[in-house]
Amino acid sequence: MPHDFKFLAPEPINLAINEPTSDDSLVPTLHFQNVTVGGCTIVNSLNNKFTVWQVELTLASNGPSERGSPKINVYKRYTDFVVFRERLIRELPLVLRANVPGLPPKISWYDALRYEDANFQSSWLARRRAGLELFLNQLLLNDKMLEAAVELVKRFLEK
Repeated sequence: MPHDFKFLAPEPINLAINEPTSDDSLVPTLHFQNVTVGGCTIVNSLNNKFTVWQVELTLASNGPSERGSPKINVYKRYTDFVVFRERLIRELPLVLRANVPGLPPKISWYDALRYEDANFQSSWLARRRAGLELFLNQLLLNDKMLEAAVELVKRFLEK
């Protein structure tokens, strides 16, 4: 039975040089319209099992566009979020460090004894997904936090 597959080629990536200008008001800033942590993929390797989360960020557009707002999709492990949060606390100005949101908790010590069963239950994964989404929304939709952490955010999204 032949299958009829359709292929949609990806859109080309357009790179722009963001050189500093003499007029600071013309320097583009990073603003997000929406941040969503979607489903996760459970990866089984030879030595361990872990989850990778899909993060979709919708950039706020500067004007009307027939294509809509641009989106960024990245895939991150929980440990990536932990490292990102630690860098925020270490590198942000002291006045903003207390405002860095928390991450969802790690698995409890009791459940860690049966880690394989507890860490990959759908209810536990749903709570973790919601916590990661709350963390990113509190950080990336807050203009003061985002302005202070823009370089750290860029590094988080690029790796």
